[in-house]
Formats: sequence, structure tokens, C-alpha cells
Amino acid sequence: MTHTLRAPRRAAVSVVALLCLLTTACGGADDGAAAGSAPSPEAASSAPSPSASGSARPSQPAPAKVFGKDHTEIEVAPGETFALKLRISPSAGYDWEPARPAPDPAVVVRTGERSKADDPDRMGSPGYHFFDYRAEAEGSTRVRLRKDCFACGGEEEKAAKAGRKGPEVVFRITVKE
Repeated sequence: MTHTLRAPRRAAVSVVALLCLLTTACGGADDGAAAGSAPSPEAASSAPSPSASGSARPSQPAPAKVFGKDHTEIEVAPGETFALKLRISPSAGYDWEPARPAPDPAVVVRTGERSKADDPDRMGSPGYHFFDYRAEAEGSTRVRLRKDCFACGGEEEKAAKAGRKGPEVVFRITVKE
């Protein structure tokens, strides 16, 4: 009778030992990398995507130069980073989004976006949405940002129902040495 109990016990021990070997050989479930090895480029670049709530961290430090809708003529040098800042009011139901045509990627490239609430402890607090860019090479292009009204019931929503787009802000970017 003991012989019939040993076979299942041996099988169970064998399965556990095999699982231990597999998880050890594959790096385990903790970090997926062998000790002393660098993370893969995919792992290093998988930052959380920005969100309108402001909870996402930018993948890079925030640019030092920030331009609002009162300063739409912008001049920057190649390699320089900058941000475009527009007022948002989530509780009123609007935010901003990039509009077409997209800027010339040979001149500027968007590197991220983020939001910052005036009062982070108050849900729906107004604040600013930042669109981060890097100047690539000399030239000129335009960045169009459109007001996105998702719940306001005002002019923007009426325009969207009529097939028109919401208000836009157009930034004219010149990149030169």
C-alpha cells in the first residue's frame, strides 16, 4: 500500500523541483533580469503614459522654457526642449488635444504631455496641460492644439455636432541656431 502512495508523492516533488528550476533559470518573477545585467531597452522605455489627471510622471524632466497661448511665436535652438501650456478645467469637461496637420517631425518632435492641477487635493481642479517638445533641426513648423470639450454642452459641443472642430491655438515654431 505504501508503494502506491510513494508514486504520487514522488511525482508531486518532481513537479515542484521542476518549477523551481524553471523559475530560477528564467530569472524568477521578481524582476525578469539576471543579477548584474542591465534592463532591456523595452523595459527602460516603458514609462506610464501621460494622462489628463496629472498622475503620470513625464518620462523626462519638464522643459525649462514654457509658452502659453499669449506667446504663440516661438524661437528655439536645435536640441532645445520646450513646453506648450494651456488652461484646462476637467470639472467643466474640457481639455486640449493635438490637431492635424501634425508638426513637421524633422523640425520638432513631441516628447510627452502632462497635466498639473491648481489644487491637486481637489478632484476636477482646474490647472494646465503641458505638451512637451524637442527641437530637432533648423526650420519652421506649426503645432495645432484643439480644445476638446467632452462634457461642457456649450459652443464646442454644438460645433462638434455640426461637424466643426473646437477652437484651436496655433503655435508657430522656428528652430534656428
